[in-house]
Amino acid sequence: MNKFLRYSLSLVLAFVASVTFAGTTPYKVLTFPDEGTEGKDINSYDQTWKATIGEDVWTIENFNTFQWKNWKYIRCGRKKVASVASITSPAIDQPISNIVLTIDKITKDKINSIKLQVATDADCKNVTEEISAKIEDGDLIFKPTKSAANNYYKFIFDCQAGTSNGLIQVSKIAYYKVGDTPEIVDITNTAETAYTIAKAKELIDAGKGLSESVYVKGTVSQASKELNDTYGSLSYYISDDGKTENELQVYGGLSFKGEKFTSIDDIKVGDVVVVYGKLKKYNTTYELDANNILISLNGTTTGITNITTDEAAKNAPVYNLAGQKVTKAYKGVVIKNGKKMIQK
Repeated sequence: MNKFLRYSLSLVLAFVASVTFAGTTPYKVLTFPDEGTEGKDINSYDQTWKATIGEDVWTIENFNTFQWKNWKYIRCGRKKVASVASITSPAIDQPISNIVLTIDKITKDKINSIKLQVATDADCKNVTEEISAKIEDGDLIFKPTKSAANNYYKFIFDCQAGTSNGLIQVSKIAYYKVGDTPEIVDITNTAETAYTIAKAKELIDAGKGLSESVYVKGTVSQASKELNDTYGSLSYYISDDGKTENELQVYGGLSFKGEKFTSIDDIKVGDVVVVYGKLKKYNTTYELDANNILISLNGTTTGITNITTDEAAKNAPVYNLAGQKVTKAYKGVVIKNGKKMIQK
C-alpha cells in the first residue's frame, strides 16, 4: 500500500476470461504480420523495432518475428537469459476503456509478471495507472479507469531465463474506446458436450473465442505417420463419420494428462476420441493446435477431466453485461460459464 501511494499508481488486476470481444469494432487493433517493413528483418529476441498498422506505429522491444516466415504472431522470452519485453502503443486520441491482449501460448512458470502501464508520454515515465494480469494464456482483458485522450499504453512482459526461446506468444491487441459495449463470446464447453467436427470448423470460420481451449469429439480418419521423438506427439485427422472428407487435424497431440505417446499405434483409424485444445486454421487446414491433450479414447478416460470441469464450472468467474467481472454481491443479469442468469 505504501508503494501504491509513493508512486501514485492505480494498481488493479486484469482478468482472464474465456471470452473475446465481438459486435463492437475495436478502435485500434495491432495484429501480425503488421503493415510495416521493420519486422521482416527481425530474427532474434533482443531487438527494438516498429510495428505499423495504417498511420499508427507501435514500439516493440525484445519480441521476435522470425522474419514473418510463417508466423502470425510475435514471441518474447529467451533461453538461459532473463529478459523484459514490451509493446508500446502510439498516442491514442480517444479514451480507452477496454484492451484485450491475446496470448496464444505461455510458459507460465517462467514468467514473473505481465502488466499494462497507462502514461501521458511516449517514454511512459509519467505513468498514471498500472494494471497487472494473471499469468495465463487466452484473452487478457485490461480495463483502464483513468484513461484519457492521447494516452500511451505499454504492455510489459517480465520473463525469467527459459529452457527454450519464445516463452510468450502474442497474436493481437485490441483497444476499445469509452462508450463501446463489447459483446461477450464464450465457446468453452465440457467433455460431455464436446463439439462435432462440423461445429468446430464453424467456430474456426467465425473466428471468435479461439484463444480458449475446447473439447472436440471425432473418429480417427487418418492415423499419424510418425511419432515425434522429442515431444512424444502424434498428428492425426478426425472427422464426424471417420471418412477422409471434412476432417480436422489434431496437430502435435499428446496423450492423457499431457503425457507422451509411446507408439504411432496408440491412435488408430476408427478410434473415437475426445481431444482438448485450441482451434485454429493454418493456411487451408482446420486444426486443433499443438499440445492438445487426449481426453477419451473409445470411451476410456482417466476421470480427472470431469472432476476438473465440474470444479471449474462451480468456481467460474461472473461478469456483468459490459464484460466486467463482478462479485456475488452484484445484483442483476450476469454471465457465468457463457450463460446469462439473474443473480439475486
